[in-house]
Formats: sequence, structure tokens, C-alpha cells
Amino acid sequence: MNVELVDLTPCKKLLKVEFDGETVKKELETVTAQCQKSASIKGFRSGHAPLDMVAKLYEGTIRDRARQNLLEKGFRDAVKEKNLRAVGSPRVEEDSPIEADKPFTFNLVVEVAPTFDLPEYKGIEITVEKRTIGDAEMARAMTVLRERMCSYKDKEQGAPAEDKDVAVINYTCTCEGKPVTDIVPSATRIAKANNFWVRITKDSFLPGFTEQLIGLKGGDKKAISVDFPADFVEPDLAGKKGDFEVEVVMVKQVELPEENDEFAKLYGAKSLEELKNNVRSDMEYDAKYKEKQSIENQISKALLDKVSFDVPESALEQETLSIVENVVRQNRERKVREEVIQKRMGEIRENASKQALGNMRMGFIVSKIAEAEKIKVTEREIQNRIAFLAQVNKIPMQKLVKQLRENNGITSIASDIITGKVMELLKLHAVVKEVPAPAEA
Repeated sequence: MNVELVDLTPCKKLLKVEFDGETVKKELETVTAQCQKSASIKGFRSGHAPLDMVAKLYEGTIRDRARQNLLEKGFRDAVKEKNLRAVGSPRVEEDSPIEADKPFTFNLVVEVAPTFDLPEYKGIEITVEKRTIGDAEMARAMTVLRERMCSYKDKEQGAPAEDKDVAVINYTCTCEGKPVTDIVPSATRIAKANNFWVRITKDSFLPGFTEQLIGLKGGDKKAISVDFPADFVEPDLAGKKGDFEVEVVMVKQVELPEENDEFAKLYGAKSLEELKNNVRSDMEYDAKYKEKQSIENQISKALLDKVSFDVPESALEQETLSIVENVVRQNRERKVREEVIQKRMGEIRENASKQALGNMRMGFIVSKIAEAEKIKVTEREIQNRIAFLAQVNKIPMQKLVKQLRENNGITSIASDIITGKVMELLKLHAVVKEVPAPAEA
């Protein structure tokens, strides 16, 4: 077999492969013999038909199988000979016909893993915000739980709206002197509402809106103007000014339940002490998780800032598409209208492309670090991870294994384990500076 390598891009190669006529002849004979074993031809016992008859009757099938066999062998041997780390499947171009005693030539376009010098990955400087769960943090958390179980009491006639109250309002909105629906016909919720409940807290409806309700009482009317955010759900209104004509129907006071054992039972705890212990545990777990995410994000950014390289195009496109599909799915789950999603599709794709490039580069860096540090994954580790996933998702082990094999999921699990091990190594050798987390408002 002769192989010629042509560089197309840093991550795309052209392999020109040629098998000589003798190799082609032997492959055709091998495939013909295989076909003979299973051939069913009238007048002969299965597997005993003459070779020349099998070759004639199954000529097309034999040529197709021989071609496929030579393509696969050519690809395997060529990437090994040229020491290429192929990514994905090759694309076949310009293959010649399969004929006995004649050379078989074909071109393969192959994407390969990038080559780059591994940056210094030990001693990365990171800053960790240490968050402590003190009395103030616990008080805020308990207030959130109490507000979820709150009740509403009508304030006395003439009592003004205050911070944390609920105002029940009617409103209409215009933009640029026109009804909002003239600009965005589907934006009916922004255009007008009656008996709309809005909590007077920062940004609970639109930025700067609820603060302007403070001091109003039932029956009052007021013109309120706000700037729609730059990332507003309605792109045609983003960055523009909205003018609201507001009428206050009534003002309600929020009443919070007392912190006692009865309140704790609303959340499935036996006592207030148990509820507080559960809340503290959850907050401590959340703080540790955020700390872990921050550390890993800083490590990834530091490495990506140190090195830049091309990645395989098709793999990048696939990763980008996966991110786009995930973002679209999340938007649909949040009940964002389809026309809004489509208007933002360009922005979604652009952001997804940047994220995909970072993800892929980081994946290759991690793989190279694992190779340098001889970090591997064992079969037992994969089995343990699968068992954990089966338990969490309440899926029988055998069923999950089958699903993973069908979707290349076992390879993904192995990759995740390797990534975790590499990250632990990088964190172990990182230079960590601890600072107090900023106080929450």
C-alpha cells in the first residue's frame, strides 16, 4: 500500500492511498469465498455453489464489500503509518473502480487532533472567595422560605405602598408614542394588564418600575417610564423607553409566617431546629459547589489564555450545534416565544460558536495533560460511574449500559472521569489566594 499525505489545514489532511492490483485481487477472492459460504443458489446445497457462479451472481455485492474493506484497511493503516490522531470518520473522495489485478486508489479527507505545545499547567494562580454561613446569611435564607409561604392582607384605605408590599395595578404601555403592540403585536402582556400583582422589590417586574410605586395608594394614578433592558425578551423593544399609565387598584401587605415548628413542617422538617440545620447544610453545599466551579473556571481560562490552536471543523460544528440546541430548549422551557428565539438565533449561534471553541480547546489541553501525567481511567471507575448514574436516574443498570453503548456514552463517561482527574491535579498544584466573599445585599 502506498500513502501520500497532503496538508490541507492544521487539522485537516488528505490521504492519497493506493493498493496494488495483487492486493485487490486477493481481497476480491476473499470476499467471494465468504459469499460462497452463505450463498443460496438453486441446485446447490447452501455454501457449495461453484466460486465462478457465486462471483458472477453476486458480482455487485462482492465489489462493494471488497471496496469497503479496502477503504477501512487503507484508513487504519494510513493513519498509523503517518502517525495521525484522527478525529471522527474520514470522507472518501475520488475512488477508482474495483477491478482484479488493477490498482485501487482513493483519497481520504481526515480531520486530526491539533498539535500544540502544552502550556505550563502547574502553579496557576487563582483567587477563591471563601463564603461563611453566618447569622446574617441564615436570616436571609429563612426570610426567603417564609416569603414562599406568605399571605397577603389588604392595607387600610389610604395607606401608601411601601417597600416589600404588593401593589395590584392596571396599566397600559406605549413606546415611542405608539401602543407596544404596534411595534411587537405579540407583546400583549407588556402592552396592557388589569389587576396585575407586582411586589415592590428591586427589578421584580422591570428595572426601575416598582420603586416608582412607593407612596401610592388605592385609586392613585401615575405615569411611569422605564428603559427596557438591552437583553429584553422582546428584541424590538430592547434599549427603548417604555411609558406606562398606571392605576393602583389596591395595596396589600405581605405577612410572613412565624419561625416555629409548625412553619418548619411546611417544608417537611420535624422542627425548626431541623429545618435550620437542613438550610445551613444546603447553603454550605452550594457555597462549596460555587467555589469548585469558580476554581475550575479560573484554571480553564488561565490555560486557554496561554495557548491558541485550530480545532477540527466538523467537530467544532457539531459542538456548536449541540450548544445551540441546548439554549433553544432552555428558552422553550422558559416559555419564550418561538419568534423571539428565531430573532435571536444569530446571537445564539455566535455565542455558541465561541463557547464550543473554548470547550474543544480545553478538551484537547486536558487530554494532553492526561497523556503527559499518565492519567488513565480504569474499567472499575467507569462501572462505578454507570452504577451511580443508574441509581440517580432510576434506570436498570443493563438498560443504561445498552443506551450508553448505542450513543457512544461510555466514551463520554471515560472522558469525564479523565477530566475530573486532571482538574484535581491542576487544583492540587494551583497557587490559591483566599479572600472573603463580598457581603450580599
